[in-house]
Amino acid sequence: MNKTIYLTLFLIIPLTSFGQLAESLKKMQNDKNIEFKKYEPLLFKATSYIFNNPANPRSTEFIAAAKIVSFWMNKDIGMGIPLGGEFYKSLTNKQNQQFLYTVAMINYGLDQKVNKNRILKCLPIEGKKYSEQEDVKEVQLGGAKILLEYIGNRKNNIPMNSKTKKYYKAYKKGNLKEKLKQK
Repeated sequence: MNKTIYLTLFLIIPLTSFGQLAESLKKMQNDKNIEFKKYEPLLFKATSYIFNNPANPRSTEFIAAAKIVSFWMNKDIGMGIPLGGEFYKSLTNKQNQQFLYTVAMINYGLDQKVNKNRILKCLPIEGKKYSEQEDVKEVQLGGAKILLEYIGNRKNNIPMNSKTKKYYKAYKKGNLKEKLKQK
């Protein structure tokens, strides 16, 4: 099957079968035999929804997207979520920044899988320092870019603390990769 056709079907069929996020969340919660492979497109749709819409804790769809992501955070989705590092520590959960960074890394990993046919596992490899693995660094950087772009947009109403602003400035100057390497 042609790669373009496959990707189109992979994205369109799940979107039509899942419908709105709130409705899809209910279906997922009622599923007695839940398997990630079946819900991977929904998770990708939920993470994408979060970063394509202003944070609105009153929006049914935004709440559903966050609940879908939260449900899968502690489950095996075929890839690790490389939390930690100085950037992660600079974020505050008071404004849900650490949660959003986690969502951004999931989104980045799923985007690579869906759109580029790349699987970034981010699982520990014996004999290697986890934070120095190429897949871990890539997912952390990709997630950081998504998050900083999102919180840098004032419409999204996610304030930055002084530490996060330093990373945002580095991102805008094209130096984020180097800034993430610093301790």
